[in-house]
Amino acid sequence: MKLRLSSDFAVDTDDYKREGLRISILAMSGHGKSNAAADLVEDVLDNHAQVIIIEPIPEWHTLKAKYNNVVVIGGPYQDLPLEPGFAHEYVLAALEKGISLVVNVSDIEDDVEQLRFVSSFLWNLYRLEQKYRRVLFLVLEEADIWAPQMWDQVSKQSLSRVSLIAKHGRKIGIFPILVSQRPADLHKSPLSQCNINLFGKFTSPADLDPKTGLMFLVKKQHLEITEQQIMQLPTGSFIVAHKGGVDAVAVRKRLCPHGADTPLIEPKPFTADLSRALGGLQEAIAKAVAAKKDEESIIKRLERQVQDLKKQNEQLQEKANIKLSVKEIMEGPSQDPGSDPGGLAKLKEANAGLLEQLKKLDSDKARLEKELEAFVKLKEALGELLPVRNAPELGVMTPNSSVGLQRVLTVVDLEEIEKQLPKERSDTVIGKILTLAKEGFFSNWKSLSEVQGRIDELAWGPVSPQAVTGALGELTKDGVLGMRHTDRNRWKLAPDVVFEGKKES
Repeated sequence: MKLRLSSDFAVDTDDYKREGLRISILAMSGHGKSNAAADLVEDVLDNHAQVIIIEPIPEWHTLKAKYNNVVVIGGPYQDLPLEPGFAHEYVLAALEKGISLVVNVSDIEDDVEQLRFVSSFLWNLYRLEQKYRRVLFLVLEEADIWAPQMWDQVSKQSLSRVSLIAKHGRKIGIFPILVSQRPADLHKSPLSQCNINLFGKFTSPADLDPKTGLMFLVKKQHLEITEQQIMQLPTGSFIVAHKGGVDAVAVRKRLCPHGADTPLIEPKPFTADLSRALGGLQEAIAKAVAAKKDEESIIKRLERQVQDLKKQNEQLQEKANIKLSVKEIMEGPSQDPGSDPGGLAKLKEANAGLLEQLKKLDSDKARLEKELEAFVKLKEALGELLPVRNAPELGVMTPNSSVGLQRVLTVVDLEEIEKQLPKERSDTVIGKILTLAKEGFFSNWKSLSEVQGRIDELAWGPVSPQAVTGALGELTKDGVLGMRHTDRNRWKLAPDVVFEGKKES
């Protein structure tokens, strides 16, 4: 198979049979990464090989304009909805039927849940591909999200699985393509495994840094490439480091539309064979999701009933104990406690009945939890695929959908902060960040590196990036800061946050 980047340059996969093919595409935003990646993917699909693409924002759905075996999962242009618990079933269906997937994770709003889903998806792909061993190219858009240089306990698992595929995927036929505009943020373990590297234009010192950025990879592979060459590359041109040497390549224009420029396309219809093979899955997923929600609702209702009965039982027990104590005081110690003219026996009988109900409810809850756990797997429900076009019952999002947000006022006690920060500032990272917020630092969006840099400038003592990230996360969770994700996470003071004691401007 030949992957053509231009009329006079192509990568011959036969040259990499022994060591496997691992590709990185690195360039700053707007300088041709997506076009170069699409050139490779289109050649792969034209050669009837399989592609799986994981993307955080919708771009790759436009492959459907030319290829009728590409199924989009999740996102505003989906054929099938994305359910976080179904990673195994998606991978299994794709490998069994040889279908190419575009997996858009934007429907999962929580960054932590996104990482968990991608981690599970990659693990199932690595495990199941050992059986099927198809030629499969795995494209990881914004690879620095799934394999970050600065990882934490949440991203550690996805990083380890990206590294696992980069190191051992070639044995089972998985060839990764890592796409990133932030080489300084991409972990060097999977990046160093790449034996074909497309270096596009960069101008940022952080991205070119010889210790953490692009020049680290250049020096590690002993390539004769200078920073000046990288900085002067025109848009769409790359320096390609490969087995045969180093070449400057002006990458040809992709055939499919660019998803970021042309989001609305006319999808190429699925073949009749594929449509028949994919028949009924939409209905199966809808029923499965509805049944899962019903099971969860029943369990929650039973939990509430159990709690109510426990409270009633405690109240009755307390009343019974009080009545018994009063009876003993009134009748004296010689009185037979077995006599119960005041109705103590009725209270005990009612208490016994409540205990029986509690046991039954606990038993029902345990049974339903087991059924729900088995049901989520949906092994039989996901035997085949069918595109979802308009299915509001599945929660399919469209580009014009909107969500109403309730405004919440968050009040930060400025006097309490100032008590802690009169001279030496706070000795906590949250205190330092709140001080920056008070001073107007977060009046516009700030990245982690900007926050870290400001703390370092003020010489408030050594603070690690992990500590700053954790503090920003806590303040975001508390509603003091807002967060958005584009090429990286950024923070800004929430619009409804008020510092007590702050004068109105």
